[in-house]
Amino acid sequence: MKVIYPVCIFQTKDEYMAFVPDLNTNNTFGKTLEEVLYMAQDLIATYILDDLEDITKNEIPKQSKIEDINIKEVQNYWEIKDEEILNSFKTLVVVDLDEFAQKWGNKSIRKNLTIPQWLNTKAEALNINFSQVLQEALLEKINKK
Repeated sequence: MKVIYPVCIFQTKDEYMAFVPDLNTNNTFGKTLEEVLYMAQDLIATYILDDLEDITKNEIPKQSKIEDINIKEVQNYWEIKDEEILNSFKTLVVVDLDEFAQKWGNKSIRKNLTIPQWLNTKAEALNINFSQVLQEALLEKINKK
């Protein structure tokens, strides 16, 4: 499922700021325009996927029309001074929630593995959590690369 939200972008001399008014005026930052747009996608996907269980009736927050967003109101809400802004504009950000969930989701999946019986016996005797050990080992291996 894809969603599209209007996002307000403010460029300062040091960074870009992105604000998503439809999501409780959540915001994010980036050093470049490309980075802040990616971060806006990440913010939208994370907000929706993480909070979907808490959202009333599991409804995704309504997306406003871009023309209904007042960029000056967003600027004033966040108390961004005119002299700090080099450029500002509104844009639409598209997020493929299915792709994001598949890539970054925390949903647990079942994996079968084979280990020697003696190792299984000793680990069970020590009440070792097999899933936790595998996760820790995989993260360690991934972080080394």
